[in-house]
Amino acid sequence: MRRTSYKLTLSAVAAAAMLMFPGALPASASSTSAGSAAAAGAALTLTGGSCEGLARRFLCSVAFSGAVAPVSVRWFVDGSHVPAYDNRTFVGIGCQPTFRYDIRAVISDGTGASVEYRSNPVCRSGNP
Repeated sequence: MRRTSYKLTLSAVAAAAMLMFPGALPASASSTSAGSAAAAGAALTLTGGSCEGLARRFLCSVAFSGAVAPVSVRWFVDGSHVPAYDNRTFVGIGCQPTFRYDIRAVISDGTGASVEYRSNPVCRSGNP
């Protein structure tokens, strides 16, 4: 049996990781000189966000474009910052059935620009 070895470059690994886990890589690993030049011409924009209600849980996500490194994502539930969710674009938030929650994600970039996603869902009861 013949073995074949492949050599992966850091940029190839970073590109694959960005496709699989957007927002998971630190800003320094995901930026290139071409990417930085393109991002400098675009402003930070919120391109999507949602909080899907399941039984006793919300699955929330945010998407953005035009950010200049370093980028941070901060999550807040009912006005309280939740550091465990920081720098994630997808989080699962536990909740108490029948209560309404104020969920915010604030995305900031290296230029000082920031955008906010906000949702006020009601927690559902039932089995997961």
